[in-house]
Amino acid sequence: MKETTFLGLLNLKRRKIFALLGLFALVNGLWRASLLFLINYKITGASLPFVNENDWMVFVVLIIGSALMAYFFKAKMVRLTLNFGKDMVLQILNELRLSNYESYLKFGDAKVRTVLGDVGTLQSLPEVFTAFFNAIIMIVVGVIYLFWIYPKGALLVLGIIFLLSIIYVYRNKTIEGYMDESRELSDSFMSQLNDFLYGFKSIKMSSRRNNTIYYDHLTDNREKAVKLNTKSEIGVLVNDLLGEYFFYLVIGIILFVLPLLFEVNNQVIAGFLVTVLFLMGPITIFISLIKSFLSFRVSLRRVNEFKRMASKNRTYNDISDPSQKMTLLKNISVRNLRYKYLDKNGNAAFELKPVNMTIKKGEVIFITGGNGSGKSTFINLLSGLFAPFSGEIYFDELLVTDKNRAHYRDSISCIFSDNHIFSENYDGFDLLPSNSFLIGLLEQMNLSKLIPQNELDNKLSNELSSGQKKRLALIYSILEEKDIFIFDEWAAEQDPYFRKYFYTQIIPDLKSKGKTIVAITHDDMYYSCCDRIIKFEYGELVK
Repeated sequence: MKETTFLGLLNLKRRKIFALLGLFALVNGLWRASLLFLINYKITGASLPFVNENDWMVFVVLIIGSALMAYFFKAKMVRLTLNFGKDMVLQILNELRLSNYESYLKFGDAKVRTVLGDVGTLQSLPEVFTAFFNAIIMIVVGVIYLFWIYPKGALLVLGIIFLLSIIYVYRNKTIEGYMDESRELSDSFMSQLNDFLYGFKSIKMSSRRNNTIYYDHLTDNREKAVKLNTKSEIGVLVNDLLGEYFFYLVIGIILFVLPLLFEVNNQVIAGFLVTVLFLMGPITIFISLIKSFLSFRVSLRRVNEFKRMASKNRTYNDISDPSQKMTLLKNISVRNLRYKYLDKNGNAAFELKPVNMTIKKGEVIFITGGNGSGKSTFINLLSGLFAPFSGEIYFDELLVTDKNRAHYRDSISCIFSDNHIFSENYDGFDLLPSNSFLIGLLEQMNLSKLIPQNELDNKLSNELSSGQKKRLALIYSILEEKDIFIFDEWAAEQDPYFRKYFYTQIIPDLKSKGKTIVAITHDDMYYSCCDRIIKFEYGELVK
């Protein structure tokens, strides 16, 4: 995977930026040099060549030209920055949607949120870079002018600036380390905050858990973050003070040291003082923006780390052409299918031992087993969410590989135990009242009076109980018109009537239409509703 760099970010679909910056540097350098030249001549009392008594007109033209140019480039930067942020967010989300499910499980939603925060930090890069670039141009113009006035004195001033730069580089490495550690704490905090928000009901059920997550984790994390941020902020403050008082040092050297070392007149000293005062603004900007670039470096490192994680196990685009559907004609064959969950040291924390079985078209299979038995792992493999460590899955006679796994998934409709009902109609279903088939499904699931249909947006409300949401998910699953259905504990949250209705009416109806059904269930009183029962124990298929 190619890593993103600062120049790569600035050039992201914006290849004209370097030409614009070049023009900006040329024009800005010329007018800044002219303005410095004019001010210095007026202070020293020398007459300005070519303009005679009209030097005020030159000054006005320079100021107006500067204002117009500043407006032009700042407006460009506003457009560039907003588009830059959009491109970065979409790039991250694109990496995520093309990554496999296993990669997503490794970094989780907390990492996604924090990396989007990093993108928000990087969004200001074009504007900051332009201000930084402008400050450098002004500093270069000022130094050149010092050499033009008196080269020996300019070398002295330049040496002091170089010494200050070395101090800055050394100090900034330490500050960057503090910022990096603080960013690590932010990752942990987001994960703990997710636990706090999503598990709030469980937290309220245990005072010990409530106190532990607040004091030992959230509070401890934030206190450590404050200490690190204090160190980095104080480090930046010291840098700012060094930069601020550096000018007083330079002014003192010009006033007291320069005349002692070299034979210079008051005109040279005045020129040096004017130039140094002119440079105070750009150098102050330069110093203040160093902190921003430190933040950019940390954020960019995190973005690249996220992209590496997202694409680590992806050697292909994990998405297919929706128009190319695979149709099951005979069966799905599972041959010596194995999977391992690895810990941080690369050791197997859990292993699904070799599974061999054939699932015939139109067959109804129930899967049972205790917690940690391997049921969900097998379902993730069968659905194509996981790639096996070894073994094969054949869709009819076609071997499922990385290249066609997305096509294979597109033939399967899944309702997971933690199934999410989307707020928008991303599948493009016909959800209008004119769809008689949909109306029949809503009535069948006893949802027609509970779900208002939004004709304007072509979507259904999802403000339902958990059991009702499962029924709505089943409607969407049927509307997908796929050959294979996988249900993970679908009936677990249903009342007795719909639990029975699912096994005795819905499943037989799908079977009659040639659909293949694989369902995880513990409802042993309805085991007679399937063709075959599969049982897992401790990662092994036993029945």
